[in-house]
Amino acid sequence: MKTINYICGFLFAFALLSCNAEPEGTLIRGEVPDAANLKVYLDKVSINGANEVLANGPIDEGGSFALGFVEGLDAGVYQLRIGAQKALLSLEEGDGVVDLNGTLTSFADYSFDISGSASSEEMVATMKQLRAGGIKIEDLQKIVEDTKNPRTAAFIAFNSLSRAGAQGIPVHKAALARLDNTDPMKATYASFVNGLEQQLAMQKSQELIQVGQPAPDISMPSPDGTVYSLSDLRGKVVLLDFWASWCGPCRRENPNVVKVYNKYKDDGFTIYSVSLDGLDPRRTNGMSPEDIAQANIGQKKRWTDAIAKDNLQWPYHVSELTKWNSTAGQMYGVRGIPKTFLIDREGKIAAVGLRGAASIERALKTVI
Repeated sequence: MKTINYICGFLFAFALLSCNAEPEGTLIRGEVPDAANLKVYLDKVSINGANEVLANGPIDEGGSFALGFVEGLDAGVYQLRIGAQKALLSLEEGDGVVDLNGTLTSFADYSFDISGSASSEEMVATMKQLRAGGIKIEDLQKIVEDTKNPRTAAFIAFNSLSRAGAQGIPVHKAALARLDNTDPMKATYASFVNGLEQQLAMQKSQELIQVGQPAPDISMPSPDGTVYSLSDLRGKVVLLDFWASWCGPCRRENPNVVKVYNKYKDDGFTIYSVSLDGLDPRRTNGMSPEDIAQANIGQKKRWTDAIAKDNLQWPYHVSELTKWNSTAGQMYGVRGIPKTFLIDREGKIAAVGLRGAASIERALKTVI
């Protein structure tokens, strides 16, 4: 693949626009007024690997640039970079002139205009949706299924769910299955998914609590001092939920937990929430019991405020206010939150690590 410089890029553009024949090669043009006199780069983007810089060129005083490729570009995912701003494109073989019009700030939310490449238009529209926020795993599943270009779908799934753990596996597999066996991206993506599955299997084998085991009992005080025991809920299906008011992912997951609770609370389902709020030993070392009690007043208030704000209506909220030193957390091998354990009516663990309303509901339906 041969790249041509900025000046040749304009000659290439002139040739493309002046010829009645079907143009050969690929030209990426842009109008970005607030990027005048900067430099633009084009990278070939890979899954789970380093990007390859393909070309670069100056942006003129009016914010115009052109990067031309006489031999065309391979089908794949590419990235335009100007300063710290980046924009993803998805190109197919045969894409000729691709035009981008916008501002540097529009790169952040993908509000710029793109034309000349249907695949890039789809990538930009999808990225714009993702950057708008509020996307759940089930939404990503639909995006992966509906996105026309399987390479775009795979890239979206990988970048959105590379840290989602077990919850992301079905989406990764759906995206992987859509890739053609001849696509170089498939082998790299398959290697990532296989490695992720092996890592999760190893983590699962090291869990202190396994599916099928009796759930160890927990007895802890609620905010008003009432002691609730997990064993008192025998006969109900219980979601044991470890969380904390300071935990962003926990707070974002709470609406999902509330949704399932409201739907199944009349069918013998409830939630037992263990908060890891409070002070850990590193902060309490050297403090008197009186100082610790005083400091925990604020910790307790943050906990109860979060319960109220997130509308966690069930009564079973307990905590020792010892953060990671929680005896329940240590008993269940909790190393990160949110962490959930679904307990059946006989008091046995039915599922571990459920996240998202759909995931919780699927597991719940097997034991309710």
